[in-house]
Amino acid sequence: LFALQRSTCFRPVPSGCIRARVLGLILTALLPAVGVFHAREAAAGVSLYDQLATPARPFYLKLRTHRGPLPMGGVRGTLWIDGQKIGNVLTGADGYGYFKYVARGNGSFTLKVQTEAGDAQARLRIVAPAAPVVLFEAEALLWHMLVREQRAAAANALRQVAANFELAYLCGPMGRPAAQQLIEDRGLPARVVLAGKSRARFEQLSERGVFIFAVVGSAQFVAAGRDLSQRRFIFDPGAPGRHQAQWDDLLEQLNQKDEAP
Repeated sequence: LFALQRSTCFRPVPSGCIRARVLGLILTALLPAVGVFHAREAAAGVSLYDQLATPARPFYLKLRTHRGPLPMGGVRGTLWIDGQKIGNVLTGADGYGYFKYVARGNGSFTLKVQTEAGDAQARLRIVAPAAPVVLFEAEALLWHMLVREQRAAAANALRQVAANFELAYLCGPMGRPAAQQLIEDRGLPARVVLAGKSRARFEQLSERGVFIFAVVGSAQFVAAGRDLSQRRFIFDPGAPGRHQAQWDDLLEQLNQKDEAP
């Protein structure tokens, strides 16, 4: 479990009954949202995924069609970016469809797909190869914001980071729809939410030319980005890493120049 912060220090979560109460708090706060949005995704029939990339490098836009929890293959769809049609896609037997795309310039765009299974939207962010990107683990971030004393500090820190760096969220089991809604509910900067936070995801971003300047999250998340990011900030006390994250001076920590390789 991630640590809880009462002031500016992250302290270990107590064991025993207190740990159980904390786990109960997580389940109470997160699982209803996850269930609601997974249900909406299933009812919608099609899911479109946020993307982060750089210009002039090919990458794939990704969607999934489904009937309830089951994949729905053989579905044709039309993809749009900011209202302009870019092409058609056909989903495979697993329900996934991919469209190869090359962006011409930087910016934030709205992706849309129209299929016989339904419509969906997502975010597309194209950044310059030299633009420093800070990746936050959605589950770790939202866990800390369950603690009332941390909410304002965390939201303020994220706004500062977003004003000085490119910012993106990576999520795991929580799922992208639930993560997006919880980010919005807590007043955090609206940015792309990428599904998956494994080593493969970091390598994919690197192959797309994204400059991963820093990663912020749990020890496991930070370890997945090792050697692909310049700076690593960990919420777990005692875990190996360059820095223990502090909300009140996170921007200052990011700007430090003494980072070891």
